[in-house]
Amino acid sequence: MNVRFTALFLTTLLLSYGCKTAKTLSTTTPFTATITDEGFINCFTAGTTLNNQPVWCEASAVLYDGKNLFLANDKDMPAGQSPVFTKPLATLGDSTKTPVYLTQPTFSAARKYEDFARTPDGKFILLTTAFDRVKEGSHDWDGYNTILYWRSGDEQHPYVLAPDNTSTTSMSYRQQIAKLLADAAFPGGMPYFKIEGLAATDKQLLFGIREEGKSYENFSYKAKVISVTYRIEKHNNVDRIRLANDWRIINNFDITAAHPELPKPLALSSLEYDPYHNQFWMLTSMEANGKLDAYLWTISASDLYANRPFTLVRDTKGQPLHTPGHKAEDLTPLDASRLLLIHDDDRAHTTVGTQTRQPNQAAYTIITVSPQKTRMSR
Repeated sequence: MNVRFTALFLTTLLLSYGCKTAKTLSTTTPFTATITDEGFINCFTAGTTLNNQPVWCEASAVLYDGKNLFLANDKDMPAGQSPVFTKPLATLGDSTKTPVYLTQPTFSAARKYEDFARTPDGKFILLTTAFDRVKEGSHDWDGYNTILYWRSGDEQHPYVLAPDNTSTTSMSYRQQIAKLLADAAFPGGMPYFKIEGLAATDKQLLFGIREEGKSYENFSYKAKVISVTYRIEKHNNVDRIRLANDWRIINNFDITAAHPELPKPLALSSLEYDPYHNQFWMLTSMEANGKLDAYLWTISASDLYANRPFTLVRDTKGQPLHTPGHKAEDLTPLDASRLLLIHDDDRAHTTVGTQTRQPNQAAYTIITVSPQKTRMSR
């Protein structure tokens, strides 16, 4: 009787362990990647100034729509220009080709852009700011809390993402996000947070949180992803995007716990859906003691929503692929095998080969990726 009981117990234990193990299997396809091109983009004419100060191109967002690149600078621009502009992919590094600036007032009213996204069906493009500034008792900084969207091919008519059709910013969502990020230290809501990632599925918008804490001077670095459901409504024959009230945290990735060997502090700087591979890309970047760097990660949708770890992308030698000397801020798939990374190197005179960055330039990197055919791992 005891022998049969022991055998039954062991069988049950093994079956239970097997079931739990199966549930933790990753569905993420790992990638091997190689840097295949680098250069500088001329964002505007050399010598451009604002308030008698040189304007730097601190490019923070990029998106390829199949024809043109959309780019955004996280700094204000002089009248007649815009922090959002387009350029054909074929003229990416051609300094003689001037970008086309999106000068509609809506683009200039929002401030500190951080990430583009495109819906999987290709019908809409979205662009978010950082949501990292608010001034109590004043609307002066409301523009830092804005999400824009427009129909693909109709960037001349951008709309503000809001519960209504009259708001000029997306401030109405700030309190919802703050409450979602509440913790033991701030049970009423997170006083400060910074959005640097934006991705879209067919039903949800995903936002990547880079920083959260008491203030911009007192915060923790993060790689956290939150989601909210969206729908399309018709209003006066115009398609408007509306958000549901189902905000939730779907992934809170601890980079140091997963990879203690990587430099610190790394935090999320971009989140992007890749329709070619049905996975997501994430960039994590750092800026510490004058050192700039960034690392590339990937994750499947099921792993992302199950709060499983991101997979670090490695080069052909098995080493983590990174961009030493550059702070990658956003990426966009160019096709099934290439990713374009845009770098926000702040005001550093960074280099690419023998070239040195000028204030009107932003560095870029093109990475060739290929999926590894490996068995699923835990």
